[in-house]
Amino acid sequence: MLSYEMEKRHSKRIPVRLEAFILTDEKTYMGYIENISEDGFEYVVHSSIKTPVDFHYEKTVEIYFQIPSGEAVNMFCTVKWLSKNSSADKPLTIGIKITEPSAKFKGLIQALDIVSIN
Repeated sequence: MLSYEMEKRHSKRIPVRLEAFILTDEKTYMGYIENISEDGFEYVVHSSIKTPVDFHYEKTVEIYFQIPSGEAVNMFCTVKWLSKNSSADKPLTIGIKITEPSAKFKGLIQALDIVSIN
């Protein structure tokens, strides 16, 4: 799966760990963002999930998080994949595609890209 995913990627992944919330229907899930790019990111869910239907393929979700400057970012995104083997010691991981990146998000990516090169 990893090599297939890598072939489909158009932008560079930057390792991060940002606390974030995903809102789907009327439920909020806590977790964090990692491996961020201008197109999307991996989201690791820390909240317990009783029904994986909350994160099915192509489902639209809303994400909220704070960038290091303290500004809040919220965007609509689409679920592209999710890990099948979540457990207490391995939480659910979701592949997220950003529908319309905000200006704050684009600024974050530019800043992270500069830091990761240096």
